[in-house]
Order: sequence, then C-alpha cells, then structure tokens
Amino acid sequence: MPKAALKTPPPPGELPTIPWTDAEVAAAKATCTEALSSIKLNYEPLAPIKQGLCGAPAPILLKSLGTDPKVEFDPPAMMTCQLAKALNTWLDKTVQPKAEALFGSPVAELHNDGSYACRNRYHDAYQPLSEHALANAIDIPEFVLASGERVTVLDNWPKNPPNPVRVAAVGTAGSMASTISADQKAKFVKFLHDDACRTFGTVLGPDANEAHKSHFHFDMKQRTSRFLQLGQYGRATSQARRARYPCRCGIRFLLGSRRTHAQLDA
Repeated sequence: MPKAALKTPPPPGELPTIPWTDAEVAAAKATCTEALSSIKLNYEPLAPIKQGLCGAPAPILLKSLGTDPKVEFDPPAMMTCQLAKALNTWLDKTVQPKAEALFGSPVAELHNDGSYACRNRYHDAYQPLSEHALANAIDIPEFVLASGERVTVLDNWPKNPPNPVRVAAVGTAGSMASTISADQKAKFVKFLHDDACRTFGTVLGPDANEAHKSHFHFDMKQRTSRFLQLGQYGRATSQARRARYPCRCGIRFLLGSRRTHAQLDA
C-alpha cells in the first residue's frame, strides 16, 4: 500500500511517554561515571530526558575533550557518556595523530551539526527511530586546527577516493607546509572516516548517500550485523577490510544482506 494511503504515524516525541524508573536512572548514572572516569573532559550533567520514544536516562552536555590538546565542541553536544568516551578514543587514537602527521597542528575544535534530536531516521515518519533520538549519535561536518586552518567534509572529501584500505594503512609524516594542500585535507578526512570504524557502531559519510555528503554521522548502536563499505570496489575488498578493521561499522552496505545504506541510521 502506498504511503499516501496510510495514516501518517505521529512523531516519536508525540507518542505516550513512559518516564524512566529510578532504577534505570541510577544504573545509567553509574555506567556514565565509569565511562568518564578515565578521560579528561568538560561537561555538564543533565536531567533525564524522556519525550515519547526519545530520550536518555543520564545525558550530558559535552563541551570539550582532553587537555593537551583540548578539543572544544561548537556548540556543546548533548549525548550519552558512552558516546563521549568513544569520541575521546577516536580523537586520541585517530584524529590527533593524523592531524599532527599531516599538518603539524592538532585539532582544537569540532563543529557539532547535530546530537540529540527527537526524530526518526532522515526525518521520515515511516523510518525507525534515529540514534539521535537516544542521544547516542553526533554529526560532525568540520574540524578546526590549532593553527586556525579549517577542514570540512563537504569541501575536502576526495572526489575520487582511493581504496580505503590503502588510505588507512599509509601515514604521511613531515612538517607542515606553509599552505595545507587539498590532497592533505582529503587524506585527512578520508582517514578519519575509515578509521572511525574501529571505535563507533555506525559510521556514515559522503560515500553512504546524499544525506551525508557534508558530515560524518557516528553512533554507538550495537548492530546485530557487521557493516562494511564496499562501494565501487565491490565484495573483493571485504577480506582485506575485515583484517584491517576488527570492529565493523555501517557505511554503505550490509554484508550478506539486501539492505542498503538508505536503511541505516542518520
């Protein structure tokens, strides 16, 4: 039956709200405390959120991560503590080493294009609930270096990306030139995207679909299937990608499934 013939489902925030129980909130706060115990950050604990199907029992407002270097979030992002911890790991293990190697300057600021939002995937009434609705996702379109240089997903994503395995395996070291080249910026954003698969449950970017051409979507959803980017390279790269990335993430297609990226979170 076509969508037009169906009654449009109500937005997730307009469905009946069942408040978090005291036990759920207490358990979430304990998990949050454990997740944040080993990292340095500036954040504000928030009251439990529950809007229909949306919300989180122990959200935080993340303002910055790390101290040397310190990475600001502009604007501050509402999220779960587990996502904050994952972002810290990604910054420490992926972002900052690559920024220093390519540019000789660390990342000092991440632009937050969207964190908590009570909505379905792609703002579509017929799609499942988005991980953004659970404060379990963030969209990042831009990186600002300590030098003041800006790198954006929209402008700097490689137009003809090379094999993601080769990009992930090759590091470019050396001192920063007086002007950062477009090639350096392209290598940077492509590597950050591909290597994020080690840390997050889902990674979406320009290769996924039109909706993600300008930003990276990261979330912590525990997937029952393992995702792998195939794109123009086909299934021949799957074994190499499995070896390179022990933690699969959603980018374009599900291995062994007919589902496409259009059904992944956003």
